[in-house]
Parts: sequence; C-alpha cells; structure tokens
Amino acid sequence: MNDVDSGQAAKPPLWRKFVPVLILFLAIGMAAMMISLRPEPSSEPPSERITYVDVVPLHRADVQVVVNSQGLVEAGVSTNVVAEVSGVLVEVSDELVAGAFVQQGDVLAVIDRADYEVQVEQARANLTSAEAQLMQEQAQADQAGREWDLSGRPRSEAPLLALRAPWLREAEARVALAQAELERAQRQLERTRIRAPYDAIIRERLADLGQFVSTGSQIAGLFSTEFAEVRLPLSDQDIAWLDLPAPGSTEGALTVSLKGNVSGKMQHWQGQMVRTEGTIDQNSRMQYGVVRIEDPYARQRSNGNPLLVGSFLQAGIEGARLEQVFEVPLASVYRGNEVLVMDAEHRLRRREVNILRSDDQYAYIDTGLQTSDRLIVSPIQVPVDGMRVEPVQVSL
Repeated sequence: MNDVDSGQAAKPPLWRKFVPVLILFLAIGMAAMMISLRPEPSSEPPSERITYVDVVPLHRADVQVVVNSQGLVEAGVSTNVVAEVSGVLVEVSDELVAGAFVQQGDVLAVIDRADYEVQVEQARANLTSAEAQLMQEQAQADQAGREWDLSGRPRSEAPLLALRAPWLREAEARVALAQAELERAQRQLERTRIRAPYDAIIRERLADLGQFVSTGSQIAGLFSTEFAEVRLPLSDQDIAWLDLPAPGSTEGALTVSLKGNVSGKMQHWQGQMVRTEGTIDQNSRMQYGVVRIEDPYARQRSNGNPLLVGSFLQAGIEGARLEQVFEVPLASVYRGNEVLVMDAEHRLRRREVNILRSDDQYAYIDTGLQTSDRLIVSPIQVPVDGMRVEPVQVSL
C-alpha cells in the first residue's frame, strides 16, 4: 500500500485560492488610476456661436408709388377704306401694300371715271338749261310788273299770277335742283379717286387692278400713325394707389413709362393714361386703363424709336406719393410681415412691420422699424431672436 491512498484526489496548490482576489484588487487599482488621471472639466462656459450677416442701414424717405402693368400696343384709329361708287379699278397706287406709309389725301386707287365724267357734263348742261329758263321767267315777270304799273295801282295789290310769281319760283327751284345735281355728280366723280382718310400705315390690301368694285367694297385696311393705345389691366389694389381719370373722362391724365424689347434692345416710350374703360372684366376681375402714345412710328421726329402696333410693353404708372417710409428689399421680408434687424448689441431681432405696399423688388414700411436698426439682408435658415450676429458687409 502506498503512503497516499490512491483513491483520494490530490489537493490543489494553496496559491490558487488567492488568484481571484488578486485580479479584483488589480482591477480596482487600475480603475482608481484611470479616474485620477482623467482631466478636470473646464470651468469656463462654452463659447457663443456667431452668425455673420450682411446688413444695410435704414432711413426714411418719400417714395413715388409706381404701379406696374403690361399690355399690347393697339391702333388708336383703324379703318377699312371702301369704295363709295362702283366701277372697275383702273389704277392702284404703288403705296397700297402692307407696311407702307401714306398721308392724308393720298390716292390709293382710281375707279374708271368715264361714266362719272359724262354725268357731270349732263348735270352741267341741265344747270345751264335751268338758268336759261330762269332768265326767261325773270324777263317775263319784269314785263308783267311793268304792265301792272300802267294801271296806276301798287304792285303789292297785284295778284301773284299777274306778276308770274309761281312760274318764277318754279324756274328758281329748277336751277337749285340742277345745281345740286351738278354738285352730286362732281362728288361722285371725285369719289372715283379713293384717298387715305388720314396719315396712316397700310395694314392690308383688299382689292387689285382690274377688279370690279361696288359701293361698299373694301379696298384697303389701314390705321392711323398719329397715336396708338395700350390697354393696361389694373387690380383693385393697383387702383387704390392711382388717381385715375373718371370713366369716359379725358381729364387728369397720368404719366406712364413704357418699355419693350425691339430688335433685341430695350426701348423706352412715354404715354398718358387718358381714360378708363369703365367696366370690369368678368373673367379676370380687372379694370382697364387706356394709355395714349403720340406719334408711335416717329413720323414727326427724327430721333424717336418706332413703336409697332402689336408690340408687348411693360408699363409703370405714376401713383400716389408715400411719405417718410422705409424701403426694404422684398427678399428680406419673412412670413409676409416680418423683417430681421441687428440691434446696437449685435443681436438679431425679429420685427413685425406694417407694409403699405410692395412691388417686384421692394416693400414699403411705415411702422415697426427704427432708423437705428440695421436691416439683415442675407438669408438665415433658422433665425432665432437674440442670437449673436456680426456684420461682414454693410451696404449703403
């Protein structure tokens, strides 16, 4: 038998019992060391974030309201010239082409005059005959008067038949009728020459050489070069700022600045709003003002820009005058009635303002701002009242 019972297990070494305790103490020591080596938190407050912005100074000024609109140029007077007598066109002017300028009285076309010349000669002959008959009746009336004088009684007592008064009046009436017929025949002869009724530009040619035309047949379409018109739609908000002429009235015209692109260049014209049409469009609910532009084709001046009928124009109408208001860029307005300003301490402030009027570029404000404020014009995604701002550019 061995010294140690072979059925009894061998005991582990004594040091193994202390291994877990040693590991625990090592972990505690390392944790304590890490805590002791951790940097102390800073006692200084975190730095405040600064937003850099562009600002402009604010000042009050008087502003002339300009109401913007747009419209097409239309002919002030447009006419279809018609034949007043019938016949064959034997002459047509070289100027009777679209786009040609004509002056008042220029002959556009001529109708065959032969028959009308005959009518004039017939009327003139009838007048000569009637005048001869009148001379005969006057002679016979004078003779009858002298014969009555032989009776010794005054002519006031003589019967009208005795003095041949009815025959004399009939002869005078025939002369007057013959004179009227001659004048009518002469007018008909003159009407064979179809003339321009006013200074105009030919819009279209509606008849040609050799064509038979009857009374009322259209010969040409034309429109006046004296003036043109532009119909401008105006909303209720626009009208509130305009001192428009009364419907149907031509007094109190407003000055209108017009501009349009002609041949690739922006050209400018001046006009007068001379009247309103006095009705409201049922579809757009707009009222229309009519602007008159003198000499649109620059026929009376050498340095003007021709304005073609059919051109599209933008218009600026002088309206009321706003007194002592702030003019701010429209892009600087938030939520319809708020702007952002920088105060004296460089803090952002939201200001609720009263906007009297705005146009495509500016809003005009009467209350809610101070001249000491600086308007922030650069965009800020999330503006917070009181946030720190610094100007990087000051626009004057």
